[in-house]
Amino acid sequence: MPPDSRRSIGAGSGGTSRDPALAPPSGQRPRRSALLLTIVVAIVVPPLLVTNALRVLATETFVRAELSRDGFPDDPYGLPVDARERLALVGLRSIEPRSEGIVLLERERLPDGTRAFGERELAHMADVRSVFVMVLVGQLVVLAILVVLGLALARTGLRTALPRGLLAGSLVTLGIAVLAVPFMLLGFDRFFTRFHEVFFEGDSWRFSTRDMLIRLYPEQLWQDVSILAAALTVGQAVVVGLLSWWWLRTLRRREG
Repeated sequence: MPPDSRRSIGAGSGGTSRDPALAPPSGQRPRRSALLLTIVVAIVVPPLLVTNALRVLATETFVRAELSRDGFPDDPYGLPVDARERLALVGLRSIEPRSEGIVLLERERLPDGTRAFGERELAHMADVRSVFVMVLVGQLVVLAILVVLGLALARTGLRTALPRGLLAGSLVTLGIAVLAVPFMLLGFDRFFTRFHEVFFEGDSWRFSTRDMLIRLYPEQLWQDVSILAAALTVGQAVVVGLLSWWWLRTLRRREG
């Protein structure tokens, strides 16, 4: 066999040479990584913005303003305004991460000396506290991850992934708002029911109009919370979208 033939066979069987057509395209892996990061960021943006809005509203300032505003329904069983506000604020503090929790509600008494909250109400507020704390922890974790990503990717080929994800997430949030807000406004009872069915088991969240939780936090309060939360979420989405667009445009100009 001619030497040239042996060399060509040896090179083919040894596997030391590769067909260029089988090699992955240059830059394909970074593009996939950038796309994955963009999608992940876009997914976490809507719940993060909603959580931010709820955190703003879960404050003593909002509760006081809501209970004292014109048109807010009075307690149907004659609970004094000052006692109602005090109990409502205790309820808010009982779900906060660093408070004593449900013990605060167990201590509360009405002006006649009877317990302010029943066992089912205490159990429900314990569930609310668990969900609230979990959501707040998730909020902090996501914010920390976004900051770390922004710093870590700033000088890499993936630096546009974060602003792209934030921009996409803000647009997704606005799209969800367009679909969800009319449903929320036109069918609030159904929306309220669906919300509780997602986070709480069975009928543990259903109460009589005589129960203190309903008297402190009537449906009107939750309607107002929903409208304000939607408005705050949309406002955040617009701001995040504009800032992300500006960030992305700045990076592209530098690359150009």
